[in-house]
Amino acid sequence: MPLTGKIKDYVEQSHQYLVDLTCELAVIPAFSNHEELRADWVKKHMEAFGAKDVYIDDALNVVWPIGVTKDNPVIVVMAHTDVVFPDTTPLPLEIKDGWIHCPGVGDDTVNVTTMLTIGKFIAQEGYK
Repeated sequence: MPLTGKIKDYVEQSHQYLVDLTCELAVIPAFSNHEELRADWVKKHMEAFGAKDVYIDDALNVVWPIGVTKDNPVIVVMAHTDVVFPDTTPLPLEIKDGWIHCPGVGDDTVNVTTMLTIGKFIAQEGYK
């Protein structure tokens, strides 16, 4: 089904925002079991666009419980923040021919930033 209306406009207007987010997050090192820097960045970013009650759990998951009650079914949307690149220095990023090249950018950085872009829309629209 094609996108229409407000959602279509948001997606079209958010392309550069998504690219910028991806480039910013992609360089933050986050080898497995050491995702503290990325988790903190994601949490702060979510709070900046208006997400409420965001927290980081013991497993370094960033959680945003939207409209959660004991009577509502829980829907989980997730992506992982670690990069299987054992280093603690900023990761090398290059944009070439319209493509972002960086360790872990396709697995799973761009999925995290896509979720953030969608989350921003949800927060702006007040969806529960």
